[in-house]
Amino acid sequence: MKDRTLSICKKFGWALIALMILHPAFAQSKPPLPPTSLEQRTGHKPAPPLQSARFALPDGVRLDDGVTEDEAVAIALWNNATLHADLTVLGLARADLLDAGLLRNPILNLVLPIGPYRQFESALNFPLEVFWQRRKRVEAATVEVNRVAQSLEQNALNLMRDVRLAYTDWTFAVERVRLAVEAVDWRQQTVKLINVRLRVGDIGEIEATAARLDQSLAMEQATRLRRDIVIARDRVRQLIGMSEEPTEFALPQPKTLVVFASLNSPASTPQAKSFDEILQAALAARPELRAAEIAIETAAKRAKWEHSRWTTLAGLLNLKQGEGVGFSPRPGIVAELPIFNRNQGGIARADAEVERASWQYLATRQRIANEVQDAFNQYWQARETLAQWQANILPPAEVNVQLSEAAFKSGDQSYLFVLDALRRRTEIHARDVDLQAELRRAIVQLDRSIGRKFDGKP
Repeated sequence: MKDRTLSICKKFGWALIALMILHPAFAQSKPPLPPTSLEQRTGHKPAPPLQSARFALPDGVRLDDGVTEDEAVAIALWNNATLHADLTVLGLARADLLDAGLLRNPILNLVLPIGPYRQFESALNFPLEVFWQRRKRVEAATVEVNRVAQSLEQNALNLMRDVRLAYTDWTFAVERVRLAVEAVDWRQQTVKLINVRLRVGDIGEIEATAARLDQSLAMEQATRLRRDIVIARDRVRQLIGMSEEPTEFALPQPKTLVVFASLNSPASTPQAKSFDEILQAALAARPELRAAEIAIETAAKRAKWEHSRWTTLAGLLNLKQGEGVGFSPRPGIVAELPIFNRNQGGIARADAEVERASWQYLATRQRIANEVQDAFNQYWQARETLAQWQANILPPAEVNVQLSEAAFKSGDQSYLFVLDALRRRTEIHARDVDLQAELRRAIVQLDRSIGRKFDGKP
C-alpha cells in the first residue's frame, strides 16, 4: 500500500511538472507589440529610433529648393525633440507589457544532510495562479499600450498644427513685406510729386509734411514686417528641430499674391454640409477619444485581474531522502488563506478606476465637441469675411485705379490722384492677405479639431 501511494505521488508530481512546461500560461514568448497608426494618420513616416537622436532629413526632402508645408511637417516629425521625448512613453508601456508576460520565479528550498539524521530534503515552490492571472495581466497591458499609442498620436497632430500655423505666419509675412515695399514705392513717388508742387507754390508746407510723415510710417512698417519674417522663420526652425543647425532654407519660389488667392480663396476651400457632419467625423478620427475608450477597456481588464487576486496559490514538489530510501517526490500545495485580506483594497481601487475612465471619456468627448464648434465657427467667420472682402472691396479698388488712370490720361486729374488710388489698392490687398491668413489658420485649427485633413471625405 505504501509503495502504491508513493508511485501515485511520483506520477502526480511528474504530471504537474509536465503541465507547467506545456501549458500556454507558462510560455515565455514575448507578447506581440500592437502597431501604431501614426504614419497612416499623418501621412509621414516617423524617424527611426537610432535617427531620432540627431538631426536628419526624411527621404525625399531637400532644403535647397525651398521647404513646403508638407516637408516642414515631415521634418518636424523626424526631429522635434519634444515629440520624441513623448514617444518614449510608448516604450515604457511596452516594457510593462513584457513584464506582465513574465512568470514569477520558482522558489527552491534545500535542507542539507548535516547532523545525526543524515537526511537530505528539498522543496520546490512554483506559482499556480499563473494559470488564470497571466492572461489577464497580458491583456490589460496590451490594451494599455494601445491607449498610450493613441494618446501619442494626438501629440503628433498637435505638432503638425503648430508647424502648419508657424509656416502660415512665415509665408504670409513674406507677402506682407512685398506689399509693404510696394506701398513705400507709391509713397516715395507721391512725395516726389508733392515736393515739385511745393516748389512751384501749388501746395503749402503742411501738406508736404503730411506726405513725408506718411512715407516714414510706411517705411517703419516695412522694416517691422521684415523682422516678422525672421521671427516666423525661426519659429518654424524651432518646431522642426533646426534651432542649432546652421543650414539655411527658404520658401519655395515663386510665392505671390496670386498663389495665395488660389489656395485660400473661399471658392477653393472645402465646405461642410453641417456642424453635425464635422462633429461625427471628429468623434471618429480623434485619437485622444479613442485613447479614452481604450482607457475604459484597460481599467475593466485590470479590474478583472484584481478580482482574481484574492489569494495566492503555489504548487509544492518535495524531494526527500530518508535512511535506506532513495529520493521520492511528494507533491503538495501552498496556499494563502484569504481570511482577512482578499484584496479588497485593490478591487475597490480597480472599480474606481473604471468609473474615473468612464467620466474622463465623457469629458474628452465634450471637450472635442467644444473644440470642433469653436474651430467650425472661426472657419466660417473667416471664410465669409474673406468672401465679402474679395467680392465687395477688391473689385471697387481695381475699378478706382482704372478710373484714376483714365482721368489722368484725359487731363482731368493729376498723377498724384492716380498714386493715391494705387496706394489705397495696396492697402486693400494687404488687408486681403491678412484675411487669407486668418482663413488658413482657421483651416489648420479645424483640421486639428477633426483629427485629419478637412477635405469633406469620410
